[in-house]
Amino acid sequence: MVFRRVNGEIAWSCDACGDEGVITGWHGSPTDVSGLDDGYVDGDEITAVVSREVFDAVRGVFLLDAACELVVARAQGTSAGVLLAGRVGAFEELVGYVAAESNVESDRRRVRLLDDACTELEAALGQR
Repeated sequence: MVFRRVNGEIAWSCDACGDEGVITGWHGSPTDVSGLDDGYVDGDEITAVVSREVFDAVRGVFLLDAACELVVARAQGTSAGVLLAGRVGAFEELVGYVAAESNVESDRRRVRLLDDACTELEAALGQR
């Protein structure tokens, strides 16, 4: 579970092991997506639930635009997997970035995961 506090700190806790902590000093870091905007992306908001393994593969994609970064950054863990939310255009772009990474990946296991991610993201697009 992750919560952003009013003072900008990020509090986190693990339901499985009970560990917890607070993250500070993240503003301006390479992982700070607070300044990103996806207002330029077309389409309605959609969601997709993907497995944690597939999400880890998507999260590891090296090159993503701002809208795709926000889809990944806003991901929420659920009992069914990882919930991704964003506009249709962001999901379409994310499929493209994931497919491009899959095409140059040499590790067979990662290729399979990236291909699974494309399939699951495309399924979410087909359900709209």
